[in-house]
Amino acid sequence: MNTTWPGDSATVVRWLRATLHAEVADPREARISGLDDVKIAADLSGNDLQHLTVDATRVRLQFDWRASPDLAARNEAAAGHHDPQPVSEEPGTIQELRIRATPIRIERTDVNIDVQAFDVPILWQTFAAPTDPRHPESINGLSAPDDLSSARGTFSASVRTQYLVPLLTSVLRPALAEVGIRLGRVKLDVTGDGSDGVHVTAYAGGRWKLLFASVRADARIRVTRDAVITVNELTLGSRNPLVALALRFTRKHVREIVGQPYDLNAALGDEQGATSARIHDLRVATGEDFSVSGRVN
Repeated sequence: MNTTWPGDSATVVRWLRATLHAEVADPREARISGLDDVKIAADLSGNDLQHLTVDATRVRLQFDWRASPDLAARNEAAAGHHDPQPVSEEPGTIQELRIRATPIRIERTDVNIDVQAFDVPILWQTFAAPTDPRHPESINGLSAPDDLSSARGTFSASVRTQYLVPLLTSVLRPALAEVGIRLGRVKLDVTGDGSDGVHVTAYAGGRWKLLFASVRADARIRVTRDAVITVNELTLGSRNPLVALALRFTRKHVREIVGQPYDLNAALGDEQGATSARIHDLRVATGEDFSVSGRVN
């Protein structure tokens, strides 16, 4: 690898591709295929990227909830790991960033993702030695500073509404199977509820050991343009008397959820007061497609 960082455009592209492969070389819960199809383009001028494009169309993401025998040991080691401090750090800017996947395939469902950002501050970092001995390219790094006030952009994600159930079941079924629950029939209906609301009706059946049960849920959720989410109504029920009895004990928690606004921007904010990105014009649309979009600055 070029010892000068960031060097030139080709150096940046090689580093990004090598880092992408390194991140998924030892998957914990997901298998990713098609990385060689990811298209990466960069135009570097000094320490500024005039544009950076990552196109992950045709990448396939599959979940594998079967933990490897040494997963607990790995997690314990990761918890005690401290990131090394760089020996040098140079500021720069991504003037135009585009991340897209039209579509990325999650299990057997196509999901469209499009993110655009402008004037994103970055830090080109160099370490005394590779932070991961297995990957020589990790001697260099690319990170974002705390203050992102200059950045702005848009994001959107969409999936065919009729494919929401296959998407959810393909992700949840193997996860629940690991704890002994066999997921059965699933129904989901998501419709608009006014100008800023979503009405969700869901049904799920399953079996745990010899117990067959189903749960129904009905919720009305308000999503404001300023990224405040409020569950205005939520009811849970079951035809199984044991499950229905168990759900009665959740009423207190349900009452705590209903009517309580959750501010995504407050959650994204930094406790130390550093300037963070804020979401604006958050929109959830239903119909033939279920989509989420918004602006960030």
